[in-house]
Amino acid sequence: MEESPCELTKGLVAGDELAWRSFHARYYPLLIAQAVARGIRAGEAPEIVQGVYLRVLRHVKVFHREADLEAWLACLTRCEVIDAARRVRRRTWLGESFQQWQEFRRSPSHPDLGDLELAMETLDEPERRLLTRHYLEGWSQEELAAEQQTTPKAVESKLARIRRKLRGEIENLKTCDA
Repeated sequence: MEESPCELTKGLVAGDELAWRSFHARYYPLLIAQAVARGIRAGEAPEIVQGVYLRVLRHVKVFHREADLEAWLACLTRCEVIDAARRVRRRTWLGESFQQWQEFRRSPSHPDLGDLELAMETLDEPERRLLTRHYLEGWSQEELAAEQQTTPKAVESKLARIRRKLRGEIENLKTCDA
């Protein structure tokens, strides 16, 4: 005899192994179907279901009606599909950014390091330190903001202003060389 949603979810809340096995046997096909219905390829659906299981584990609660439990699982599946798509886009964006950076470095029109070093010398010490810590040492804007006792947004604005200043200096050096 199949457990009621109330008994099953009480077992899940308690961390009962048999309840988890029963949950898996009962809802795995449904979760796979929901993932596929949301556009996930059949081969990738089990990964989505694993993400849903982690969400169930973190947020499980007692449900008294089957329809309520299934609606909650559908919501968790939808959220996992959306998050998976975001992760893919983020990885793609990072890959494309790295590729563009590599192409930029190889192109003959990019500023050579000598121009960059000369332009860096025109910056005052706090500006050079900010650029060095962020771009070379990998400090986050939050870490820089904490050190400077300001907001991350203020650091972001400073970095943008300094980059603009550097670009102008590099362009000036190029026109002087021509």
